[in-house]
Amino acid sequence: MVRIVRQRASGNGSKARPMLREYPLDQLHRVLAEHRAWLDSDGQSGKKADLSHAQLQGLSLWSADLREADLSYANLKGANLDHARLRGASLRHAKMGTTSLWQANLRDADLSRADLRSAKLDHADLSGANLAKADLTGASLWGAQLSGAHLEHAMGITDEQLKNAHVA
Repeated sequence: MVRIVRQRASGNGSKARPMLREYPLDQLHRVLAEHRAWLDSDGQSGKKADLSHAQLQGLSLWSADLREADLSYANLKGANLDHARLRGASLRHAKMGTTSLWQANLRDADLSRADLRSAKLDHADLSGANLAKADLTGASLWGAQLSGAHLEHAMGITDEQLKNAHVA
């Protein structure tokens, strides 16, 4: 069961941003239910989740099943995605600063150019994930699985961050 809880968002400035789509909680529940049906039926029913450009800042999507979903350009800053299943999901250009992804499955996900500054990726599975040009400044990778992850031109990643990750 997915828990979706709107958490208080923190604003930081009035810099102009591209238009993001707002999702009332009931609509987000419908999108997730349709996606679940799509996954369960191998695409024969339901609908693949398109949450691209979605305003999801501060939401708790604990244990959400978003495999293969499109979350490109979404604002997930400060969201709780602990235990989320995001295998094969598109998170290109997603804003995920301070997002918690503890034990999330991000295997083969596209996180290229994602903002993961200060994100918590402890024990996350990032095997085969595309992290090209992602910003990992200050991200926590303790116990994260990074085997086969594409880290070309990733920004802000340090030996200290990788020390307790599984890179082999």
